[in-house]
This record gives sequence, structure tokens and C-alpha cells, in this order.
Amino acid sequence: MKANKFFAVALAALTLGFVACKDKEPQADKLSLNKTEVTIAVGETAQLTANLDVTWASSNEAVATVDAGLVKGIAAGEANITAKAGDQTAVCKITVTDGGVTPPPADIPEIDVTDNSLEDWKALPADKVVSYECPENAALLGLKGVAVYATEMYINILVEPNMDDIVDLEWVPFHVYLDVDNSDLTGGYGDEFTDANCDLLCETAIFASGEPNIYNPAVFKWWGEVGGSGWSWKDPAIGEGDASNFWGAMIGEGQLPVGNSQYVDGKFEIQLLRELLATACWEGVTLSNEEFGIGFDIQQNWESVGILPIGEDTEANPGGHVAKLKVKINK
Repeated sequence: MKANKFFAVALAALTLGFVACKDKEPQADKLSLNKTEVTIAVGETAQLTANLDVTWASSNEAVATVDAGLVKGIAAGEANITAKAGDQTAVCKITVTDGGVTPPPADIPEIDVTDNSLEDWKALPADKVVSYECPENAALLGLKGVAVYATEMYINILVEPNMDDIVDLEWVPFHVYLDVDNSDLTGGYGDEFTDANCDLLCETAIFASGEPNIYNPAVFKWWGEVGGSGWSWKDPAIGEGDASNFWGAMIGEGQLPVGNSQYVDGKFEIQLLRELLATACWEGVTLSNEEFGIGFDIQQNWESVGILPIGEDTEANPGGHVAKLKVKINK
């Protein structure tokens, strides 16, 4: 009888043990942060993200503040940034230096345009991506939407063409217009956008013989009249002469990898190397390290069928002309 009572007690304890183990299994919605420790200088920022909807708080706002996960260094010292979701909390330790010590570089996500996937775009911080959708009543509907994400190394572009407006895929020119120096005193081509300050033009076809084409663009820079609507492909200082004196294409299609792309799920994923684009600039003009302007054009038989950004086609603004997108560098 005693043995049976011992067996019953042992069985109950074993059963309780299994229940306790089950309760300790990790939950799928357990709160976590992308960083647990960050060092920044006074005046610098760092972006924290959470896997759940959270409220943010700083233990010492005299040292560091937080707004929607964006932490800013206020004064040298330490603070804890707390994220709270329901009864869960997660903490990131913030060390703010006075600038005398160089903080470690932030983790800047890069886009992989060779992985045949667009999942890495979904993982980007929303405030670092500039996107634009074509209005339904725009004059040109050949481009549905575009997203741009820039780092110190790359300009990443996600373009969705409207194939209903592109019927002849033998040759579909595609253009990227760049205002690299944020100045209206250089550049031109006012036919596409209200701000005529395009310093560089990247041109290629995104379709060739019905198949998506690798985006290795020919790159042109502006030599024409500032703010004008035409392009001059030679250096005015050289004048007329041998064809080699004409500046023309810096890098032809299929040569050095200024850009490459993948066509995934009906969208073009394009990547331009900023370092090589910078070599196209000339004296007095530099590729901005903070912000640049960008616009896009897709054509059918050399006639524009889609422009982004574009506004609504109204009587006050026929064609819906707007300024190029402003993109800040993530660094």
C-alpha cells in the first residue's frame, strides 16, 4: 500500500514537471529588440525596432531621448531605452559619448539584388524608404509605383511597371534622373519634372526582345544650358571636333557594373553604385552625402508612357508635373 502511495506521488510530481516544462516554452510573440546595446555621440541618432507594437521610454532624457524607436544622444552618459508591449518589456542600453570617442558604426541594412527575392525590402525601416504610387487619374500610367532606399554605398530602387501600357517589349527605354548636388544652378531637363536640375541621366532598356534586361545603364551628365529642356552631349569648352571630344555615355550598357537588377514578381529591383556615379560629376559638383533628388521615366517606342513621381492630371496642372523625389542617405 505504501509502495502504491509512493508511486502515485511520484507520478503526480512527474506530471506536474511536464506541465511546468510546457509553460516555459518560448512564446512566438515574445518581445525583442534589434539591438540591446548602442553607443552614439551627442547629436547622433540610432534606430531601434521591435517585433511587436510597443511604447518607448527613456530612463534619462537628459542623456538620450526616444521617439518611435529613434534614439538621439543629448549629453554624455548612459540611459536605458525601454520598449513595452502589454506586460512585456525589453531594454536597450544607450551610451552617449561627447564626440571624443568615435562610436561603432550603426548596422545599415543593404539590399541584395541577386537573391531573387524582395523580402529584404520588407525588413527595411519604413522611415528610411521613399516611395511613390501613381495616382489613378495621372496623365501617364506606365509606372505603378517606385521605392528608393539609399546608403552610402548604393542607391536601391524598386520599380513596378504597368504592363498594360507596355505592349511592344522589343525595346523599352527606362531612365533614372538624378539631381546629385541639390542645386538649381546646375543641370536641366524640365520636360519631366518641375525642378529642372537633373545632373545625371542613367538610361537603358528594362526589356529587350521580350525579356527583362540587366540594368547596366549608359550614364550621361548635363552639359546643356542650366534649367534647359535639351541635352548637349559634348563639353562646350571643347567645341566641335572629333567624336572623341563628345562626352556622351560614361559607361555603356554591359560594361562596368554601375548598376544591376533583378526582375521579381513583376517588379524591377535596381542597384546603382554611388561611388561610380560620383565619377560622372565634374568640378564644383559633388554627389551629396545627405540628400539627392531622383525621378523615373519609362517609354514605349521612345514616347513616355510613365513618369514617377507624377501628380493628378488637372486643368491647373496638365500632365501632373511635380518635383523629383527627395531621398536621404541612410548612414
